[in-house]
Amino acid sequence: MYKIIGILGLGVILLLSNPTFSEGLDYSPTIYEPVKVTISNTFDDVIFDGEWSFKQEWKASSLDSFRFNGNDLILRTAHQDDYMYVLIDVLGDVTNDHMADRAIVCFDGKDTSKMADDSDWCYVATRGSKNAHTLNGGSPVHRTSHFHIEKNHPDLIAIGGTSGENDRYLRTPHAAYEFRIPIEQIGFENEYGFFMQVFDGKTVMAYPNEHSGKYPQKIPSPERWGMMISPDRSISSEHFNQN
Repeated sequence: MYKIIGILGLGVILLLSNPTFSEGLDYSPTIYEPVKVTISNTFDDVIFDGEWSFKQEWKASSLDSFRFNGNDLILRTAHQDDYMYVLIDVLGDVTNDHMADRAIVCFDGKDTSKMADDSDWCYVATRGSKNAHTLNGGSPVHRTSHFHIEKNHPDLIAIGGTSGENDRYLRTPHAAYEFRIPIEQIGFENEYGFFMQVFDGKTVMAYPNEHSGKYPQKIPSPERWGMMISPDRSISSEHFNQN
């Protein structure tokens, strides 16, 4: 069993490091505007099934919107207690490429480095699967962007599914990804390096946008990621108050 898991994990990390090109994509200019995460108190009610389960489910979260090649993507983020919550609502992906559609989110809670180190964490969700994958920096292998597969934290959730009927933005069935990430793993920081990449079976959408349509499955150097910030500095202060 562990050998099978290891082989699957290696397959994921090699896919994510495949230097394939996507040509002819019309994507927005480079965006370095930070993602602003908000504190919430409603996320005990979230149902992790890869879709908007009810209209108010992700309402108490920050909203960032992106457009890639004419297709819209909605990013919702929040933190509550010891968890970071992320929803990626891929409005433009209305086809289901089974086990090919996937999303990855990455966090860097320490000083940004050119090469991924052990403070860099990435989480992979695959559409139609409840099996999450965790990647951690610090590997000497350049081909895998210096990431290696890591055993999942027991509280990690990363799931891809199909959203539609209860979705706040589009009722036509489309891809969506939900994450619950233990903050103790990425660090209780008020500022993170942040990277997001979504593959819809044909093209890649990423934040920062400069990584869309270039090396679509390769995790870039952390120094080329965007930023996620807690404007009210509530991530560190909440953790301090809990202790």
